Amino acid sequence: MQLTMKKGHFILAIILFLISVISAFYFFDYIDFPELVSLPYYAASSLLRMSAAYLFALCFALSYGYVAATNTRARKVMLPVLDILQSVPILGFFPAAVLFFIGIIPGRPGVEVAAVFLIFTSMAWNMAFGVYESLTTIPKELIEAADSFVVRGWQRLESLTLPACVPKLVYNSIVSWSAGWFFLVASEIISAGSGTYKLPGLGSFLIDTTYSGKIALMLIGLSVLIIIILLLELFIWRPMQSWADKYNYEYAGEKRPGEFILKTKAIKQVFRFIFDVFSNITVSLYILFHGHKIIKSALKFSGLLILFLGLAYIMYDFVISIVKLLLNLPTDAYSIPLAIVYSFLRLSAAYIICTLWTVPAAVYIVKNKKASSYLMPLMEVAASIPAIALFPAMVVIFIKYGSLDIAAVILILLGMQWYLLFNLIAGVRSIPKDIDNAATSFGVKGKLYWKKVLLPAMFPSFITGSITAWGGGWNTLIVAEYITYKGQEYHLFGIGYLLDKATFESPNSSMVLLSVLSMSLTIVFLNKLIWQPAYRKALVKYKFD
Repeated sequence: MQLTMKKGHFILAIILFLISVISAFYFFDYIDFPELVSLPYYAASSLLRMSAAYLFALCFALSYGYVAATNTRARKVMLPVLDILQSVPILGFFPAAVLFFIGIIPGRPGVEVAAVFLIFTSMAWNMAFGVYESLTTIPKELIEAADSFVVRGWQRLESLTLPACVPKLVYNSIVSWSAGWFFLVASEIISAGSGTYKLPGLGSFLIDTTYSGKIALMLIGLSVLIIIILLLELFIWRPMQSWADKYNYEYAGEKRPGEFILKTKAIKQVFRFIFDVFSNITVSLYILFHGHKIIKSALKFSGLLILFLGLAYIMYDFVISIVKLLLNLPTDAYSIPLAIVYSFLRLSAAYIICTLWTVPAAVYIVKNKKASSYLMPLMEVAASIPAIALFPAMVVIFIKYGSLDIAAVILILLGMQWYLLFNLIAGVRSIPKDIDNAATSFGVKGKLYWKKVLLPAMFPSFITGSITAWGGGWNTLIVAEYITYKGQEYHLFGIGYLLDKATFESPNSSMVLLSVLSMSLTIVFLNKLIWQPAYRKALVKYKFD
Protein backbone atom coordinates (compact mmCIF):
# COMPACT_ATOMS: atom_id res chain seq x y z
CA MET A 1 0.00 0.00 0.00
CA GLN A 2 1.72 3.17 -1.21
CA LEU A 3 0.74 6.79 -0.98
CA THR A 4 0.96 8.99 -4.04
CA MET A 5 3.18 11.96 -3.38
CA LYS A 6 0.90 14.47 -5.03
CA LYS A 7 -2.16 13.69 -2.93
CA GLY A 8 -1.64 11.50 0.10
CA HIS A 9 1.63 13.05 1.26
CA PHE A 10 0.22 16.57 1.02
CA ILE A 11 -2.65 15.69 3.38
CA LEU A 12 -0.35 13.76 5.70
CA ALA A 13 2.02 16.74 5.80
CA ILE A 14 -0.82 18.98 7.01
CA ILE A 15 -1.76 16.44 9.70
CA LEU A 16 1.85 16.21 10.92
CA PHE A 17 2.08 20.01 10.97
CA LEU A 18 -1.04 20.26 13.14
CA ILE A 19 0.28 17.60 15.51
CA SER A 20 3.52 19.62 15.75
CA VAL A 21 1.52 22.75 16.61
CA ILE A 22 -0.31 20.91 19.39
CA SER A 23 3.00 19.57 20.75
CA ALA A 24 4.52 23.06 20.62
CA PHE A 25 1.68 24.54 22.65
CA TYR A 26 2.23 21.92 25.31
CA PHE A 27 6.06 22.10 25.21
CA PHE A 28 6.12 25.89 25.68
CA ASP A 29 3.63 25.70 28.60
CA TYR A 30 0.75 27.49 26.85
CA ILE A 31 -1.55 24.76 28.14
CA ASP A 32 -1.70 22.17 30.91
CA PHE A 33 -1.87 18.46 30.14
CA PRO A 34 -5.06 17.85 32.22
CA GLU A 35 -6.95 20.15 29.86
CA LEU A 36 -6.08 17.85 26.93
CA VAL A 37 -6.79 14.47 28.50
CA SER A 38 -10.45 14.51 27.48
CA LEU A 39 -9.89 15.69 23.89
CA PRO A 40 -9.75 12.17 22.32
CA TYR A 41 -13.00 11.31 24.10
CA TYR A 42 -14.58 14.54 22.89
CA ALA A 43 -13.42 13.87 19.32
CA ALA A 44 -14.77 10.29 19.35
CA SER A 45 -18.12 11.43 20.80
CA SER A 46 -18.59 14.11 18.14
CA LEU A 47 -17.57 11.74 15.34
CA LEU A 48 -20.09 9.10 16.50
CA ARG A 49 -22.89 11.68 16.63
CA MET A 50 -21.99 12.88 13.15
CA SER A 51 -21.93 9.32 11.79
CA ALA A 52 -25.31 8.44 13.30
CA ALA A 53 -26.87 11.65 11.95
CA TYR A 54 -25.39 10.97 8.49
CA LEU A 55 -26.90 7.47 8.29
CA PHE A 56 -30.36 8.83 9.11
CA ALA A 57 -29.83 11.71 6.66
CA LEU A 58 -28.81 9.29 3.88
CA CYS A 59 -31.95 7.16 4.33
CA PHE A 60 -34.13 10.28 4.47
CA ALA A 61 -32.50 11.82 1.37
CA LEU A 62 -32.93 8.70 -0.78
CA SER A 63 -36.57 8.16 0.16
CA TYR A 64 -37.64 11.83 0.13
CA GLY A 65 -35.73 12.68 -3.05
CA TYR A 66 -37.07 9.59 -4.85
CA VAL A 67 -40.71 10.37 -4.04
CA ALA A 68 -40.31 14.05 -4.95
CA ALA A 69 -38.69 13.14 -8.29
CA THR A 70 -41.17 10.43 -9.31
CA ASN A 71 -44.48 11.78 -7.97
CA THR A 72 -45.52 15.01 -9.68
CA ARG A 73 -48.39 15.76 -7.30
CA ALA A 74 -46.30 15.16 -4.18
CA ARG A 75 -43.44 17.25 -5.61
CA LYS A 76 -45.55 20.44 -5.50
CA VAL A 77 -45.71 20.14 -1.71
CA MET A 78 -42.47 18.34 -0.90
CA LEU A 79 -40.04 20.77 -2.58
CA PRO A 80 -41.34 23.93 -0.84
CA VAL A 81 -41.39 22.06 2.48
CA LEU A 82 -37.81 20.92 1.92
CA ASP A 83 -36.76 24.46 1.03
CA ILE A 84 -38.31 25.77 4.26
CA LEU A 85 -36.75 23.03 6.40
CA GLN A 86 -33.24 23.58 5.03
CA SER A 87 -33.58 27.33 5.63
CA VAL A 88 -34.85 27.21 9.22
CA PRO A 89 -31.91 28.00 11.55
CA ILE A 90 -30.84 25.19 13.81
CA LEU A 91 -32.10 27.22 16.80
CA GLY A 92 -35.60 26.85 15.37
CA PHE A 93 -35.37 23.09 15.94
CA PHE A 94 -34.33 23.44 19.61
CA PRO A 95 -37.90 23.37 21.00
CA ALA A 96 -38.70 20.25 18.94
CA ALA A 97 -35.48 18.59 20.14
CA VAL A 98 -36.31 19.34 23.76
CA LEU A 99 -40.01 18.46 23.53
CA PHE A 100 -39.83 15.25 21.49
CA PHE A 101 -36.49 13.78 22.59
CA ILE A 102 -35.28 15.21 25.89
CA GLY A 103 -38.84 15.33 27.22
CA ILE A 104 -39.62 11.73 26.24
CA ILE A 105 -36.25 10.03 26.83
CA PRO A 106 -34.90 10.88 30.30
CA GLY A 107 -31.26 11.63 31.10
CA ARG A 108 -28.29 11.80 28.78
CA PRO A 109 -29.67 9.34 26.16
CA GLY A 110 -32.42 11.86 25.39
CA VAL A 111 -29.89 14.68 25.02
CA GLU A 112 -27.75 12.49 22.74
CA VAL A 113 -30.73 11.68 20.51
CA ALA A 114 -31.64 15.38 20.42
CA ALA A 115 -28.06 16.28 19.40
CA VAL A 116 -28.10 13.66 16.60
CA PHE A 117 -31.44 15.08 15.43
CA LEU A 118 -30.03 18.62 15.32
CA ILE A 119 -26.96 17.48 13.35
CA PHE A 120 -29.36 15.60 11.05
CA THR A 121 -31.16 18.89 10.31
CA SER A 122 -27.89 20.39 9.04
CA MET A 123 -27.15 17.38 6.79
CA ALA A 124 -30.35 15.92 5.35
CA TRP A 125 -31.92 18.68 3.25
CA ASN A 126 -28.90 19.26 1.02
CA MET A 127 -28.58 15.53 0.30
CA ALA A 128 -32.31 15.23 -0.49
CA PHE A 129 -32.01 18.05 -3.05
CA GLY A 130 -29.04 16.18 -4.57
CA VAL A 131 -31.04 12.96 -4.97
CA TYR A 132 -33.95 14.89 -6.47
CA GLU A 133 -31.70 16.65 -8.99
CA SER A 134 -29.96 13.39 -9.91
CA LEU A 135 -33.22 11.59 -10.67
CA THR A 136 -34.79 14.48 -12.60
CA THR A 137 -31.72 14.98 -14.82
CA ILE A 138 -31.22 11.37 -15.95
CA PRO A 139 -30.54 11.59 -19.73
CA LYS A 140 -33.59 10.83 -21.86
CA GLU A 141 -31.67 8.16 -23.81
CA LEU A 142 -31.12 6.10 -20.65
CA ILE A 143 -34.78 6.30 -19.68
CA GLU A 144 -35.86 5.30 -23.20
CA ALA A 145 -33.35 2.44 -23.22
CA ALA A 146 -34.65 1.17 -19.87
CA ASP A 147 -38.23 1.40 -21.17
CA SER A 148 -37.41 -0.39 -24.44
CA PHE A 149 -35.76 -3.26 -22.55
CA VAL A 150 -38.71 -3.35 -20.13
CA VAL A 151 -36.46 -2.58 -17.14
CA ARG A 152 -38.98 -2.00 -14.37
CA GLY A 153 -39.53 -2.45 -10.67
CA TRP A 154 -36.59 -3.71 -8.64
CA GLN A 155 -34.36 -4.09 -11.72
CA ARG A 156 -34.84 -0.43 -12.66
CA LEU A 157 -34.16 0.61 -9.06
CA GLU A 158 -30.92 -1.38 -8.95
CA SER A 159 -29.57 -0.63 -12.45
CA LEU A 160 -30.74 2.96 -13.05
CA THR A 161 -32.22 4.79 -10.04
CA LEU A 162 -29.64 4.10 -7.32
CA PRO A 163 -26.56 4.42 -9.60
CA ALA A 164 -27.89 7.75 -10.93
CA CYS A 165 -27.85 9.15 -7.38
CA VAL A 166 -24.28 8.14 -6.53
CA PRO A 167 -22.11 10.98 -8.02
CA LYS A 168 -24.27 13.82 -6.72
CA LEU A 169 -24.85 12.09 -3.40
CA VAL A 170 -21.12 11.70 -2.79
CA TYR A 171 -20.42 15.40 -3.32
CA ASN A 172 -23.46 16.47 -1.32
CA SER A 173 -22.38 14.13 1.48
CA ILE A 174 -19.08 16.03 1.71
CA VAL A 175 -21.01 19.31 1.94
CA SER A 176 -23.40 17.85 4.51
CA TRP A 177 -20.55 16.64 6.72
CA SER A 178 -18.98 20.08 6.46
CA ALA A 179 -22.29 21.66 7.49
CA GLY A 180 -22.56 19.19 10.37
CA TRP A 181 -19.12 20.19 11.67
CA PHE A 182 -19.98 23.87 11.10
CA PHE A 183 -23.06 23.64 13.36
CA LEU A 184 -21.60 21.11 15.80
CA VAL A 185 -21.37 23.80 18.49
CA ALA A 186 -25.12 24.49 18.40
CA SER A 187 -25.88 20.75 18.42
CA GLU A 188 -23.88 19.92 21.55
CA ILE A 189 -25.19 22.81 23.65
CA ILE A 190 -29.00 22.86 23.41
CA SER A 191 -30.92 25.78 24.94
CA ALA A 192 -34.69 26.03 25.11
CA GLY A 193 -36.49 28.31 27.53
CA SER A 194 -34.69 28.26 30.87
CA GLY A 195 -33.07 24.86 30.26
CA THR A 196 -29.59 24.27 28.81
CA TYR A 197 -28.29 20.79 27.94
CA LYS A 198 -24.60 20.26 27.28
CA LEU A 199 -22.81 17.21 25.87
CA PRO A 200 -19.08 16.39 25.87
CA GLY A 201 -17.65 16.89 22.39
CA LEU A 202 -15.47 19.06 20.20
CA GLY A 203 -18.31 21.54 19.66
CA SER A 204 -18.89 22.21 23.35
CA PHE A 205 -15.09 22.27 23.92
CA LEU A 206 -14.67 24.95 21.24
CA ILE A 207 -17.46 27.14 22.59
CA ASP A 208 -16.20 26.89 26.19
CA THR A 209 -12.61 27.77 25.28
CA THR A 210 -13.66 30.60 22.92
CA TYR A 211 -16.10 32.27 25.31
CA SER A 212 -13.54 32.06 28.14
CA GLY A 213 -10.81 33.53 25.92
CA LYS A 214 -8.51 30.45 26.06
CA ILE A 215 -7.27 30.90 22.50
CA ALA A 216 -4.47 28.30 22.74
CA LEU A 217 -6.92 25.59 23.85
CA MET A 218 -9.41 26.66 21.19
CA LEU A 219 -6.72 26.35 18.49
CA ILE A 220 -5.80 22.88 19.73
CA GLY A 221 -9.44 21.79 19.64
CA LEU A 222 -9.71 23.24 16.14
CA SER A 223 -6.52 21.40 15.10
CA VAL A 224 -7.98 18.10 16.32
CA LEU A 225 -11.14 18.81 14.31
CA ILE A 226 -9.09 19.56 11.18
CA ILE A 227 -7.06 16.35 11.65
CA ILE A 228 -10.30 14.33 11.76
CA ILE A 229 -11.56 16.08 8.62
CA LEU A 230 -8.31 15.37 6.76
CA LEU A 231 -8.32 11.71 7.79
CA LEU A 232 -11.89 11.41 6.49
CA GLU A 233 -10.75 13.06 3.26
CA LEU A 234 -7.80 10.68 2.98
CA PHE A 235 -9.59 7.41 3.68
CA ILE A 236 -13.25 8.12 2.85
CA TRP A 237 -14.09 11.03 0.56
CA ARG A 238 -11.29 10.82 -2.01
CA PRO A 239 -11.81 7.09 -2.59
CA MET A 240 -15.56 7.65 -2.73
CA GLN A 241 -15.20 10.40 -5.34
CA SER A 242 -13.07 8.12 -7.49
CA TRP A 243 -15.52 5.25 -7.05
CA ALA A 244 -18.47 7.55 -7.84
CA ASP A 245 -16.91 8.43 -11.22
CA LYS A 246 -17.93 4.95 -12.32
CA TYR A 247 -21.57 6.14 -12.31
CA ASN A 248 -21.11 9.34 -14.31
CA TYR A 249 -22.79 9.48 -17.71
CA GLU A 250 -20.14 8.75 -20.33
CA TYR A 251 -20.98 8.01 -23.95
CA ALA A 252 -17.54 8.26 -25.52
CA GLY A 253 -16.33 5.00 -24.02
CA GLU A 254 -13.47 6.63 -22.16
CA LYS A 255 -12.56 5.51 -18.69
CA ARG A 256 -11.92 8.25 -16.14
CA PRO A 257 -8.55 8.11 -14.44
CA GLY A 258 -8.64 6.88 -10.87
CA GLU A 259 -8.12 9.40 -8.10
CA PHE A 260 -7.48 7.12 -5.15
CA ILE A 261 -5.19 8.35 -2.42
CA LEU A 262 -4.09 4.79 -1.78
CA LYS A 263 -2.84 2.58 -4.60
CA THR A 264 -4.84 -0.45 -3.57
CA LYS A 265 -8.01 -2.19 -4.64
CA ALA A 266 -9.07 -2.76 -1.03
CA ILE A 267 -10.80 0.60 -0.54
CA LYS A 268 -12.59 0.41 -3.87
CA GLN A 269 -13.80 -3.07 -2.98
CA VAL A 270 -15.07 -1.77 0.37
CA PHE A 271 -17.20 0.90 -1.30
CA ARG A 272 -18.43 -1.54 -3.93
CA PHE A 273 -19.39 -3.96 -1.13
CA ILE A 274 -21.22 -1.23 0.83
CA PHE A 275 -23.12 -0.10 -2.26
CA ASP A 276 -24.02 -3.68 -3.23
CA VAL A 277 -25.28 -4.44 0.28
CA PHE A 278 -27.33 -1.22 0.41
CA SER A 279 -28.65 -1.84 -3.09
CA ASN A 280 -29.61 -5.45 -2.27
CA ILE A 281 -31.40 -4.40 0.93
CA THR A 282 -33.30 -1.67 -0.94
CA VAL A 283 -34.24 -4.01 -3.77
CA SER A 284 -35.30 -6.77 -1.34
CA LEU A 285 -37.57 -4.36 0.53
CA TYR A 286 -38.99 -3.15 -2.78
CA ILE A 287 -39.77 -6.72 -3.88
CA LEU A 288 -41.27 -7.57 -0.47
CA PHE A 289 -43.57 -4.57 -0.36
CA HIS A 290 -44.65 -4.64 -4.00
CA GLY A 291 -44.95 -8.41 -4.21
CA HIS A 292 -47.44 -8.70 -1.34
CA LYS A 293 -50.48 -6.48 -1.73
CA ILE A 294 -51.54 -6.96 1.89
CA ILE A 295 -48.18 -5.73 3.22
CA LYS A 296 -48.16 -2.89 0.70
CA SER A 297 -51.69 -1.80 1.65
CA ALA A 298 -50.98 -2.08 5.38
CA LEU A 299 -47.82 0.01 5.09
CA LYS A 300 -49.59 2.59 2.93
CA PHE A 301 -52.51 2.84 5.37
CA SER A 302 -50.27 3.01 8.46
CA GLY A 303 -48.04 5.59 6.78
CA LEU A 304 -51.00 7.78 5.88
CA LEU A 305 -52.43 7.38 9.38
CA ILE A 306 -49.15 8.38 11.03
CA LEU A 307 -48.82 11.31 8.62
CA PHE A 308 -52.39 12.44 9.32
CA LEU A 309 -52.01 12.17 13.10
CA GLY A 310 -48.66 13.96 12.99
CA LEU A 311 -50.04 16.78 10.85
CA ALA A 312 -53.13 17.05 13.03
CA TYR A 313 -51.01 17.36 16.17
CA ILE A 314 -48.71 19.93 14.54
CA MET A 315 -51.67 21.96 13.25
CA TYR A 316 -53.38 21.85 16.66
CA ASP A 317 -50.22 22.95 18.45
CA PHE A 318 -49.57 25.58 15.77
CA VAL A 319 -53.09 27.07 15.96
CA ILE A 320 -52.97 27.20 19.78
CA SER A 321 -49.56 28.91 19.66
CA ILE A 322 -50.73 31.44 17.04
CA VAL A 323 -53.85 32.30 19.06
CA LYS A 324 -51.70 32.88 22.17
CA LEU A 325 -49.32 35.01 20.15
CA LEU A 326 -52.08 37.18 18.68
CA LEU A 327 -53.55 37.73 22.13
CA ASN A 328 -50.19 38.73 23.58
CA LEU A 329 -47.62 39.74 20.97
CA PRO A 330 -44.02 40.19 22.23
CA THR A 331 -42.65 43.74 21.99
CA ASP A 332 -39.93 42.70 19.51
CA ALA A 333 -42.50 41.14 17.17
CA TYR A 334 -43.22 44.48 15.48
CA SER A 335 -39.58 44.78 14.41
CA ILE A 336 -39.50 41.40 12.59
CA PRO A 337 -40.37 42.71 9.05
CA LEU A 338 -37.57 45.29 9.16
CA ALA A 339 -35.19 42.70 10.65
CA ILE A 340 -35.87 40.35 7.71
CA VAL A 341 -35.12 43.16 5.24
CA TYR A 342 -31.75 43.88 6.90
CA SER A 343 -30.85 40.19 6.99
CA PHE A 344 -31.95 39.72 3.37
CA LEU A 345 -29.64 42.52 2.24
CA ARG A 346 -26.67 40.90 4.02
CA LEU A 347 -27.56 37.53 2.48
CA SER A 348 -27.79 39.10 -0.99
CA ALA A 349 -24.38 40.74 -0.64
CA ALA A 350 -22.81 37.45 0.48
CA TYR A 351 -24.53 35.51 -2.35
CA ILE A 352 -23.23 37.89 -5.03
CA ILE A 353 -19.66 37.53 -3.74
CA CYS A 354 -20.17 33.77 -3.48
CA THR A 355 -21.35 33.47 -7.10
CA LEU A 356 -18.53 35.61 -8.48
CA TRP A 357 -15.79 33.32 -7.18
CA THR A 358 -17.37 29.84 -7.03
CA VAL A 359 -18.33 29.58 -10.73
CA PRO A 360 -14.80 30.08 -12.15
CA ALA A 361 -13.28 28.18 -9.20
CA ALA A 362 -15.42 25.10 -9.87
CA VAL A 363 -14.37 25.02 -13.53
CA TYR A 364 -10.69 25.50 -12.64
CA ILE A 365 -10.76 22.73 -10.03
CA VAL A 366 -12.39 20.19 -12.37
CA LYS A 367 -10.25 21.04 -15.40
CA ASN A 368 -6.97 21.18 -13.45
CA LYS A 369 -6.46 17.76 -11.83
CA LYS A 370 -3.17 18.72 -10.18
CA ALA A 371 -4.64 21.79 -8.48
CA SER A 372 -7.72 19.80 -7.49
CA SER A 373 -5.68 17.28 -5.49
CA TYR A 374 -4.35 20.13 -3.31
CA LEU A 375 -7.35 22.45 -3.20
CA MET A 376 -10.14 19.95 -2.47
CA PRO A 377 -8.87 18.84 0.98
CA LEU A 378 -8.14 22.46 1.93
CA MET A 379 -11.64 23.56 0.94
CA GLU A 380 -13.26 20.67 2.79
CA VAL A 381 -11.34 21.74 5.91
CA ALA A 382 -12.32 25.39 5.43
CA ALA A 383 -15.97 24.43 4.94
CA SER A 384 -16.00 22.43 8.17
CA ILE A 385 -14.48 25.01 10.54
CA PRO A 386 -17.23 26.16 12.96
CA ALA A 387 -17.97 29.87 12.77
CA ILE A 388 -17.24 30.26 16.49
CA ALA A 389 -13.56 29.50 15.80
CA LEU A 390 -13.43 32.72 13.76
CA PHE A 391 -14.90 34.93 16.49
CA PRO A 392 -11.52 36.08 17.94
CA ALA A 393 -10.29 37.17 14.48
CA MET A 394 -13.63 38.81 13.69
CA VAL A 395 -13.59 40.74 16.96
CA VAL A 396 -9.98 41.92 16.56
CA ILE A 397 -9.93 42.67 12.82
CA PHE A 398 -13.42 43.80 11.89
CA ILE A 399 -15.33 44.74 15.02
CA LYS A 400 -12.69 46.77 16.88
CA TYR A 401 -10.99 48.26 13.81
CA GLY A 402 -13.58 47.93 11.08
CA SER A 403 -17.27 47.28 10.56
CA LEU A 404 -19.50 44.68 12.19
CA ASP A 405 -21.47 44.52 8.92
CA ILE A 406 -18.35 43.34 7.08
CA ALA A 407 -17.80 40.63 9.72
CA ALA A 408 -21.44 39.51 9.35
CA VAL A 409 -21.26 39.31 5.53
CA ILE A 410 -18.02 37.27 5.77
CA LEU A 411 -19.59 34.81 8.23
CA ILE A 412 -22.70 34.49 6.02
CA LEU A 413 -20.42 33.95 3.01
CA LEU A 414 -18.70 31.10 4.86
CA GLY A 415 -22.10 29.52 5.48
CA MET A 416 -23.19 29.83 1.82
CA GLN A 417 -20.24 29.39 -0.51
CA TRP A 418 -19.40 25.73 0.02
CA TYR A 419 -22.91 24.53 -0.88
CA LEU A 420 -22.66 26.36 -4.19
CA LEU A 421 -19.05 25.40 -4.91
CA PHE A 422 -19.40 21.64 -4.34
CA ASN A 423 -22.66 21.53 -6.33
CA LEU A 424 -20.98 23.37 -9.22
CA ILE A 425 -17.99 21.00 -9.12
CA ALA A 426 -20.39 18.06 -9.39
CA GLY A 427 -22.16 19.84 -12.27
CA VAL A 428 -18.95 20.38 -14.27
CA ARG A 429 -17.84 16.79 -13.66
CA SER A 430 -21.17 15.51 -14.95
CA ILE A 431 -20.51 16.89 -18.47
CA PRO A 432 -20.40 13.84 -20.77
CA LYS A 433 -17.01 13.29 -22.39
CA ASP A 434 -18.46 13.19 -25.88
CA ILE A 435 -19.82 16.73 -25.41
CA ASP A 436 -16.29 17.91 -24.56
CA ASN A 437 -14.87 15.96 -27.51
CA ALA A 438 -17.42 17.49 -29.88
CA ALA A 439 -16.59 21.00 -28.60
CA THR A 440 -12.88 20.34 -29.18
CA SER A 441 -13.52 18.95 -32.69
CA PHE A 442 -15.48 22.05 -33.71
CA GLY A 443 -12.92 24.40 -32.17
CA VAL A 444 -15.27 25.71 -29.50
CA LYS A 445 -13.05 27.58 -27.03
CA GLY A 446 -12.96 30.54 -24.66
CA LYS A 447 -16.16 32.54 -24.23
CA LEU A 448 -18.04 30.38 -26.72
CA TYR A 449 -17.15 27.22 -24.75
CA TRP A 450 -18.42 28.85 -21.56
CA LYS A 451 -21.63 29.98 -23.25
CA LYS A 452 -22.43 26.77 -25.14
CA VAL A 453 -21.06 24.05 -22.83
CA LEU A 454 -20.00 25.05 -19.33
CA LEU A 455 -22.77 27.44 -18.24
CA PRO A 456 -25.66 25.28 -19.58
CA ALA A 457 -24.10 22.18 -17.98
CA MET A 458 -23.65 23.96 -14.64
CA PHE A 459 -27.07 25.61 -14.54
CA PRO A 460 -29.10 22.78 -12.86
CA SER A 461 -26.35 22.35 -10.24
CA PHE A 462 -26.13 26.13 -9.88
CA ILE A 463 -29.84 26.31 -9.01
CA THR A 464 -29.61 23.39 -6.56
CA GLY A 465 -26.49 24.90 -5.03
CA SER A 466 -28.12 28.33 -4.79
CA ILE A 467 -31.18 26.94 -3.00
CA THR A 468 -29.03 25.10 -0.46
CA ALA A 469 -26.62 28.05 -0.20
CA TRP A 470 -29.44 30.41 0.74
CA GLY A 471 -30.63 27.83 3.25
CA GLY A 472 -27.13 27.75 4.72
CA GLY A 473 -27.11 31.55 4.72
CA TRP A 474 -30.36 31.82 6.70
CA ASN A 475 -28.89 29.30 9.14
CA THR A 476 -25.64 31.25 9.50
CA LEU A 477 -27.49 34.43 10.48
CA ILE A 478 -27.65 33.12 14.06
CA VAL A 479 -23.85 33.35 14.36
CA ALA A 480 -23.31 36.29 11.98
CA GLU A 481 -25.62 38.78 13.70
CA TYR A 482 -24.87 37.83 17.30
CA ILE A 483 -21.27 37.29 18.47
CA THR A 484 -20.16 36.72 22.07
CA TYR A 485 -16.45 36.79 22.89
CA LYS A 486 -14.83 37.01 26.35
CA GLY A 487 -18.17 37.90 27.88
CA GLN A 488 -18.67 40.83 25.47
CA GLU A 489 -21.70 40.82 23.16
CA TYR A 490 -21.60 42.19 19.61
CA HIS A 491 -24.76 42.21 17.54
CA LEU A 492 -26.39 43.57 14.39
CA PHE A 493 -30.11 44.16 13.97
CA GLY A 494 -31.62 41.34 11.92
CA ILE A 495 -33.78 38.24 12.15
CA GLY A 496 -30.79 36.16 13.29
CA TYR A 497 -30.21 38.52 16.23
CA LEU A 498 -33.89 38.46 17.22
CA LEU A 499 -33.85 34.66 17.16
CA ASP A 500 -30.65 34.51 19.23
CA LYS A 501 -32.03 37.01 21.70
CA ALA A 502 -35.26 35.04 22.12
CA THR A 503 -33.30 31.80 22.60
CA PHE A 504 -30.35 32.79 24.82
CA GLU A 505 -30.52 36.37 26.12
CA SER A 506 -34.20 36.61 27.17
CA PRO A 507 -35.82 33.22 26.51
CA ASN A 508 -39.16 33.72 24.77
CA SER A 509 -40.67 30.76 22.91
CA SER A 510 -43.35 32.99 21.33
CA MET A 511 -40.69 35.19 19.76
CA VAL A 512 -38.77 32.13 18.52
CA LEU A 513 -41.94 30.84 16.85
CA LEU A 514 -42.74 34.20 15.28
CA SER A 515 -39.17 34.63 13.99
CA VAL A 516 -39.08 31.16 12.44
CA LEU A 517 -42.59 31.57 10.99
CA SER A 518 -41.72 34.94 9.43
CA MET A 519 -38.52 33.52 7.99
CA SER A 520 -40.41 30.54 6.56
CA LEU A 521 -42.97 32.81 4.83
CA THR A 522 -40.12 34.81 3.30
CA ILE A 523 -38.50 31.60 2.04
CA VAL A 524 -41.78 30.36 0.52
CA PHE A 525 -42.14 33.70 -1.29
CA LEU A 526 -38.57 33.51 -2.67
CA ASN A 527 -39.11 29.88 -3.65
CA LYS A 528 -42.26 30.70 -5.65
CA LEU A 529 -40.83 33.85 -7.18
CA ILE A 530 -37.28 32.72 -8.09
CA TRP A 531 -36.22 29.12 -7.43
CA GLN A 532 -39.17 27.11 -8.77
CA PRO A 533 -39.25 28.91 -12.18
CA ALA A 534 -35.45 28.68 -12.40
CA TYR A 535 -35.49 24.95 -11.65
CA ARG A 536 -38.19 24.30 -14.25
CA LYS A 537 -36.08 26.16 -16.80
CA ALA A 538 -33.02 24.09 -15.83
CA LEU A 539 -34.90 20.81 -16.34
CA VAL A 540 -36.44 21.81 -19.67
CA LYS A 541 -33.64 23.76 -21.33
CA TYR A 542 -30.35 22.59 -19.78
CA LYS A 543 -30.67 18.82 -19.49
CA PHE A 544 -28.34 16.50 -21.42
CA ASP A 545 -30.55 14.51 -23.79
